[in-house]
Amino acid sequence: MRVRAIQKVTVIGSGAMGNGIAEVHIVNGYMVTMVDIKDELLHKAVEKITSNLKFLVSKEKITQEAMNDALARLSTSTDVAQAVKDADCIIEAVPEIMDLKKNIFKTVSVYAPVKAIIASNTSSLSISELASVVSEPSRFAGFHFFNPVNRMRLVEVIYGEKTSDETVEALMDLGTKLGKVAIKVLRDRPGFIVNRINAPLQPLWSAILDEGKISPASIDTLMKNHGAKMGPFELMDFVGLDVIYNVMQYYKTTLSPEWEPGKFIKECIKKNELGMKTGKGIYLWQGGKAIIDTSTTTDIIKPIDPLAVQLNEAIRVLKEKVAVSAEDIDKGQEAGMNQPGPFKTAMNIEHKLLAERLTWLSQTYNLSYIKPEPELSDGSFKSFLK
Repeated sequence: MRVRAIQKVTVIGSGAMGNGIAEVHIVNGYMVTMVDIKDELLHKAVEKITSNLKFLVSKEKITQEAMNDALARLSTSTDVAQAVKDADCIIEAVPEIMDLKKNIFKTVSVYAPVKAIIASNTSSLSISELASVVSEPSRFAGFHFFNPVNRMRLVEVIYGEKTSDETVEALMDLGTKLGKVAIKVLRDRPGFIVNRINAPLQPLWSAILDEGKISPASIDTLMKNHGAKMGPFELMDFVGLDVIYNVMQYYKTTLSPEWEPGKFIKECIKKNELGMKTGKGIYLWQGGKAIIDTSTTTDIIKPIDPLAVQLNEAIRVLKEKVAVSAEDIDKGQEAGMNQPGPFKTAMNIEHKLLAERLTWLSQTYNLSYIKPEPELSDGSFKSFLK
């Protein structure tokens, strides 16, 4: 089936992701209808977009005229059926609840043009399962932006079991026209590419918290001394320990039981100590900043440990044929996480050292999932970069 050329886009959901997706489309010349269940939510979203565009004008990134033109391309609606009837592409960005998304796609499927592309911005749910309620599922794909959408450069385009190449190519082209780095995800697997290669760090940090021998501050200080903008525990607090908990529960059921959240995180959830948003989590927070003792660093955890874990999982992602290439994985990590790509970074590191660190971490924290892959142990992963 030939999909429609994309000029009119409907974004369903006006929260942080939805309004960000709408913003990057109107700035790049697309007509957008943003949909939500209440006019108040839509009004708030339009205010947020307007504020972002005013900031761009103040920094001379765009002109006042370009801002006015962009906002003129934006309309809002509380009626999904009406909002999708002329759309060339529909992008869903509502909360990560399977039944909620499926109900929306059932409605979209009835009222949208039969050749319109239908996409989900889900970061975790199965594309194939979402597509099961869509008529002509060949036109359905994942279109996963990273938060904040107006600043993060990555978009992942994800195949479901029945997604056509034409649908994926149309979304790859759209992503590029939005100024994004677009990468293909060839298989509908948990975490897709970028979230997946970072996922095994979560049970590691959780196990370190439970053991209690190494202070989070000493690890965060170590990582920041080696160029990280935020250490792993500060980042967990920043994101929210409730969010970390929910993500770990998801991977526990889809990847390995080793993602079971540890006692420390569970206790924080019970006490509603969720990090920055509640003023306390792993750290105390004041004025939006964590209070971290930077006077000591650890020599037990090494600066290359996160890289070793990410690289190991990146090798798995390639072997499972989820990513097109090692180059794509590196591009994704750079554009989606603002971190160097694992393959490129590891090229100049002795592979035996990486393997030794993974073996030690796996044994020390009883995490068999992070045992080194054969291609890491023998260094053959270095041939993956063309």
